[in-house]
Amino acid sequence: MPRTKKPAGQAADPRNGRRAELAVAGVGQLERFALPPRRPAWTRETLAAWEGAWSDGVAAMWTPGDRPILLRWADSIDRAARALRRGDRKPVVVGGNGQITEHPSYGTAKAALATAERCEAQLGFGALNRNRLGLTMAAAQKSLLDLNEAFLDGADDEPDPRLA
Repeated sequence: MPRTKKPAGQAADPRNGRRAELAVAGVGQLERFALPPRRPAWTRETLAAWEGAWSDGVAAMWTPGDRPILLRWADSIDRAARALRRGDRKPVVVGGNGQITEHPSYGTAKAALATAERCEAQLGFGALNRNRLGLTMAAAQKSLLDLNEAFLDGADDEPDPRLA
């Protein structure tokens, strides 16, 4: 039976018996940035979604490494909106063999929305995705410092039964 692994940071190098001290690089918060200009211009739906994303509380947890995912998400939302608009103009078309079929733009929209949903899962959009990522909103939670402060102030109503 193999030995159990030691917790992270506790294992020693078998060659010299020393523990490796890993320094964690400081990761900063992603500063709000505008969508880059493009032709054709971004759709109203995309611009509204972009504003909504930055007004969500999860935006405070994004790091500079999330920038490409945000841009991919916005591009996917834009592609889906354009494809759906194009498909909705003429939802049914004649296929190559003369059969009636749905507009091919619906397939493009489906692929774009699938990409957007994967990006949303990584960025933590929606309560379920935040829960899966283990993100908690700081405003909805007491910090450990607040709890310790309340405990040390002795703000409880009852005397400690162990001291009586």
